[in-house]
Amino acid sequence: MMTLLTLAAILFSASFVLFLGLGDPKRRRAARRGAGHRETVRRLLSFLALLPGMAFLLYGDAAAFLLWLGGAAVAGWIVTLVLASRSDPKGVRRRGVQGRQEAQSAY
Repeated sequence: MMTLLTLAAILFSASFVLFLGLGDPKRRRAARRGAGHRETVRRLLSFLALLPGMAFLLYGDAAAFLLWLGGAAVAGWIVTLVLASRSDPKGVRRRGVQGRQEAQSAY
C-alpha cells in the first residue's frame, strides 16, 4: 500500500514539475512564446510539488520520503530532457559545431 502511495506522490510531484517547465519564463522567451508564469504561480507550483515529501516527513516515513525524493529527481530530469528536445529538435550542439567549423575554415 505504501508503495502505491509513494508512486502516486512521485506522479503528483512530476505533474507540477511539468507545469513549472511548461511555464518557465526563460524557456518561453527563447521560444518566442510570450511570458511564462509569474513568480507567485511558480512558487505555488514549487510548493505543491514538494508537498508529498513534506507529508512523508511529517508522517515519519523515511523510506517513503527517500523513494519520493529519488523518484521526483528522476522525473524532473525526464521532464527537462523532454522539454529541451521539444524546444530545439535539431539540437544546439549540432548548430554550435557547424558554427565553429565554419569559423575555422574561414582562416
